[in-house]
Amino acid sequence: MTIFPPIKDELRQAAKPRLDVSLKPRPELPDEAIAANSRTIGERYGSATSLLSSAPVAEPPKPAAPLTSVRFDCPDYLDKELSVKAAEQGVTKTYLILQALGQAGYRLDEVDLVKDRRRLRK
Repeated sequence: MTIFPPIKDELRQAAKPRLDVSLKPRPELPDEAIAANSRTIGERYGSATSLLSSAPVAEPPKPAAPLTSVRFDCPDYLDKELSVKAAEQGVTKTYLILQALGQAGYRLDEVDLVKDRRRLRK
């Protein structure tokens, strides 16, 4: 029978060096500098911060009026023309019709004239 050296010497691992994790103190920064940096980072990544804004708070926009569905029949050539013009301008046919009604003298608040309401839904 062959005699082997003891295996426990091979199983012992060498002691790992200990890392120095003590952090050195940072220099004091004014609160304004920290707040400005936080706002910059928040704007860059599109995240909300709980910091008060340095700019005055703007009045919220007036909400749009409730909508009523109106259905009407129009000639095929007019529908095609509206479709083409809406596609060229990147708007909806509803937008073009409301815009024309506003230009004809009907009351239409600016907040109610939305180029594409489909993009507002979530």
